[in-house]
Amino acid sequence: MNNTNQLSNMMFSSVRKLDAEELLLIESVLADMACVISAHQGGEHHEHHGRHFKVAYDPNCLSSHDILAKLAELGVEARIVGL
Repeated sequence: MNNTNQLSNMMFSSVRKLDAEELLLIESVLADMACVISAHQGGEHHEHHGRHFKVAYDPNCLSSHDILAKLAELGVEARIVGL
């Protein structure tokens, strides 16, 4: 079996609401990480805007903990909420 094209999705929630500049920075930094396929603000409900982010990545070369560590480097305290 060839596992080279796997995809995992995660959603994280920021402890605090993020402003527009922070959201753009997070999107850019995460999108530039090796093995990240996409990263964008998410949340189906308006009250989640500015707090939730969705990330699709290749789990063969990146983990959700790596993504959380990158967020911490940016000063964002976040928790995985699932997907």
